[in-house]
Amino acid sequence: MTDRLALPTRPAPPDPPPFPVLGVIAPVVLAVGLFVVLGTPTVLLLAVFSPVLAVAAVLDGRLQLRRRRRRDDAAQAAALAEVERELALRLAAAAAAAHAEDPSPAVLAADPGAWAGRPPSGRLVLGTADVPCPPMVAGVAVDEHGRAVLAAGAVLPDAPFVVPAATGVAVAGPEPLAGAFARAVGVARLRGAGSAAGAAVLASTAGAGADLVVELAADATGRVVHASGPAEGLAGRSFRPALLTREAHASAVDRGGEASLGDLLAAPAVGGLAARFLLGPDGPIDLDLVADGPHAIVGGTTGSGKSALLTAWILALAAAHPPERLVLLLVDCKGGAAFDPLAALPHVAGVVTDLDAEEAERAVASLGAELRRRERVVRDAGGRDVTATDLPRLVVVVDEYRALVDRAPDLVALFADLAARGRSLGVHLVLCTQRPAGSIRDDVLANCPIRISLRVHDAADSRAVVGTDAAAQLGREPVGGAVLVTDRALRVRVAGVQDAVVRAAVGASTAAAGTAPRPAAPWLPPLPALVPLGTLAAPPAPLVALGLTDLPDEQRQPVLAWDPVAQPRLLVVGDPGTGRTTALAAVAAGLGAAPIAPDPAELWDRLERPGEPLLVDDLDHLLDRLGEVHRSTAVERLAARLRDPAAATTAVAVRGPSAWAGLPLRAVTGLFDETVLLALGLDDHLALGGSRGSWTTRLGPGRGWCSGARVQLALAPRGAAAPVAVPPPLPDGPVVVVTARPQLRAAQLAAAGRSVVGAPEADPDATPTARTAVVGSPTDWQTAWRALAALRRSAAVVVDGCSAAEVRTVLGGSSTLPPVTHADDAVLLPPEGAPHRVRLPR
Repeated sequence: MTDRLALPTRPAPPDPPPFPVLGVIAPVVLAVGLFVVLGTPTVLLLAVFSPVLAVAAVLDGRLQLRRRRRRDDAAQAAALAEVERELALRLAAAAAAAHAEDPSPAVLAADPGAWAGRPPSGRLVLGTADVPCPPMVAGVAVDEHGRAVLAAGAVLPDAPFVVPAATGVAVAGPEPLAGAFARAVGVARLRGAGSAAGAAVLASTAGAGADLVVELAADATGRVVHASGPAEGLAGRSFRPALLTREAHASAVDRGGEASLGDLLAAPAVGGLAARFLLGPDGPIDLDLVADGPHAIVGGTTGSGKSALLTAWILALAAAHPPERLVLLLVDCKGGAAFDPLAALPHVAGVVTDLDAEEAERAVASLGAELRRRERVVRDAGGRDVTATDLPRLVVVVDEYRALVDRAPDLVALFADLAARGRSLGVHLVLCTQRPAGSIRDDVLANCPIRISLRVHDAADSRAVVGTDAAAQLGREPVGGAVLVTDRALRVRVAGVQDAVVRAAVGASTAAAGTAPRPAAPWLPPLPALVPLGTLAAPPAPLVALGLTDLPDEQRQPVLAWDPVAQPRLLVVGDPGTGRTTALAAVAAGLGAAPIAPDPAELWDRLERPGEPLLVDDLDHLLDRLGEVHRSTAVERLAARLRDPAAATTAVAVRGPSAWAGLPLRAVTGLFDETVLLALGLDDHLALGGSRGSWTTRLGPGRGWCSGARVQLALAPRGAAAPVAVPPPLPDGPVVVVTARPQLRAAQLAAAGRSVVGAPEADPDATPTARTAVVGSPTDWQTAWRALAALRRSAAVVVDGCSAAEVRTVLGGSSTLPPVTHADDAVLLPPEGAPHRVRLPR
């Protein structure tokens, strides 16, 4: 096996250092040679010291060798201990996996969920033992510790001791132990062979005909004294036998034979909405939403089995009632996919989840219209309730009701209405919630006589559902244990719904339905993401079609029509790319007008003409391009236009308020008659009157809200904007030019045939001719102010490229001049009349 643990290998010990013979002889020879040459006796001491040094070196080397061996031994022991620890973890995991695969009879008796509904395992668990397993450790042991680790890696301790399910078992030993073992074998046979007959195994001392004979000792240990047939080879094995009390055995036998939903699904029933998915003290229970209902509340904490209960209930309903008599709407508000396997049932008209919370709320809101439709059908049939019609019964199953109404509080009143009128109209609710206390209103609870509570932690939650603390006392019950209240309280268990059971039940319902059409959903499909303007029915004049409106509570999707006469002021707000421009194109098509050109000067001019329709795209952008003085004045004029009942139609498209920094737009947004909110940030959405519940990040282009309803704006071909008005040329007659570019303008005017005079040269007493142009900068004219005052009596003033402050300093007055956006445009102030733009000669 490639994943086996490896025993650490000990490094080969180094050879001990040899005695340095040459190291001893060489100093002696050197000392003698020096004595012969020098004649100094002291050099002979070298010959004496050299053996001492050599012996010391040998001793030091051996000491280092001994230290290295000790370090190697410590490292070897640490590595071996690490292998031993990892082996213990692997053995524990393997033993746990083995026990999960083959639960002991004690576990089976305590928790039927551990085995109910599973296919037979083909094995009997007789107890636990240390059983051989594929080696988990590889390598060569160099000591006793290593050999122990190798041996431990080949044995799985305290693992299930199993024999083939076909093995006949007999037992001999003291009566209390033998009886307890026989009961355990009987429960194991339920899991292994799937036959309740095995539960009747009795203790026997003879063992005649048995494949396996077990002998029990007084210390509760067991030994196989005979093994043949399927159990051949186990003779002599010792193990720790499984033992069960009579109470545990009886409980396991009662539950073991009835835990799978597949064994309970009933044939189609006549009348009512009975479903068989619960197991009570006296056997299966037929729970009827008509006879016992009409509505039900299901409570339970996380992990108690709520989703499994709902799945079992839905499958049981589908198995007992054909699609022409039963329609299911499944609402999952837990963000999961619990109902996805049930979507193929022919009874299911729709599965909605809070992954698309907007659509979930919309579908549920449509049920109000479905109630009204059913009322009309019952009334037309001359009956008192749905039984007088061919209407199928509609069962609405909501998993996590509290999450749904917390997100959409308006639905609380709808559910109260459904609960009150559902019985006679054939609409039934199954509302499931984790915390029942406080999440379901009393007027809903009063119409829900079916109460089921799985395990809850809080006694208040138990009392809110079943009226007692019983559900809070299910803490030690296996998953699926519950308290049912109809006419009385019962302890029940939910039948198991394993994947194979679900697939089989869905397949059977689908096959039984054949080619019959699926039931129609009790709500309209969501608005399409793309609505061409040409596909909309033309509304009567003077209405203008803008798109579609979604009215799920009325089951209608009428044309979104704007009335430019009754509501002549329209505001469209949205972030870039959300459909503002397209909305304005639809308005333009309906009015036969064109949006103004994207020019701030054009906006200014149109605001001065309140009698003409005004269609403005990107108003905030145009205002941003105006100077501060012009911007404030433009907003004041827009506000005056919006307040003027005689003003012509005004349609404006802008970005959200977060893009209005520094713009005084907030003062006018409340003056519009109708507002369309497209996709915006939450703060912008709320600032413009949208509700927190209606805000979502999933709005596509053109999708938004108008008058509280969801809308989809139509895709209209974008027409050309109105052409920019070209200012008239500079009129004949004398002009005084106040310009930031005196030299350029003087040259252009001279080239156009004007007689150009500089401001400092102007004569206050001279009368200008018709073609005279007196040109100067604001500074020049401040110096020549007498000439300017005289000239203004007979000459028009041209202002070019000057700031508002410069204009006030030179000309005086407080009126705001029109803005100029073209390089060759200027503002003309005639001696008499209003200022206006003119086009200067180039």
